[in-house]
Amino acid sequence: MTPPPGTTPAEFGAALKRAREESGTALETVVSRTKIPLRTLTALEAGEFGKLPDRVFGRMFLRQYLETLGSSADAWLPAFEAAWQTFTEASHPGIAVPALPIRRRHFGAWVIGSALVAAGLAAVLLTTERGQESAPPSVPPVATSPTQAPAPSATAGPPPAVAAAPAEVQLPVPGGTPAGAAAGVLVVRTDARPCWVEVRVAGERATSRLLARGSTWEVPAGGRDVDLVVGDAGAVTIEYLGGVRRPIGAAGAVARVHLDGNPAVAPVP
Repeated sequence: MTPPPGTTPAEFGAALKRAREESGTALETVVSRTKIPLRTLTALEAGEFGKLPDRVFGRMFLRQYLETLGSSADAWLPAFEAAWQTFTEASHPGIAVPALPIRRRHFGAWVIGSALVAAGLAAVLLTTERGQESAPPSVPPVATSPTQAPAPSATAGPPPAVAAAPAEVQLPVPGGTPAGAAAGVLVVRTDARPCWVEVRVAGERATSRLLARGSTWEVPAGGRDVDLVVGDAGAVTIEYLGGVRRPIGAAGAVARVHLDGNPAVAPVP
């Protein structure tokens, strides 16, 4: 199984599908082992890169896909990067800007316009000078005595008292527990790389997400047993019931993790 000689997404996807068929692996088997949606793998084999989340996720899906076939991803990654570059250039073609027509200058109209502007300025200056000559002399303002404020009445009572605003009271947190803490919550964090994560809490159906880099997923597990499937074991940190796991495994590897819950919490039937 070798990467394709061409660099278009269609050629890359066709070679990927041919490698899977030569290995005798059904597409449903790849879906079952990698937990990647069927529509995503179908788009990868069809070279429809526009249906993938982005280049990082596409590279991660390709690595898991090839590991299921027993093939090395390092030999395919250069061809994938070249095909993605072709896809990017085709999706954002250059926009041709038409040249503006050259206009001939008409000096006759320009000279006439300049003469009109000069005549207008001269008229404004002449009007201003005549107005200043005919203006009457300024009269200094007459000083007036300041108005005295009325004396307070002898019968007037004291000014009404202003009620002071009550001070804010900080109530203590019962038991000394921080206000934002939540017991029994599973926290999955990603670092500088995105990661696909599937979580199954005991008694509930499994749910999955594509976590962007630097994001957090909080799952209210309630202290029960939890099973996880992580697409990139080196990109996540798991916190549950006071325990922290980091890293889960090697970078780029798929890992399955089981977390024991609180024995005092009965499983949901």
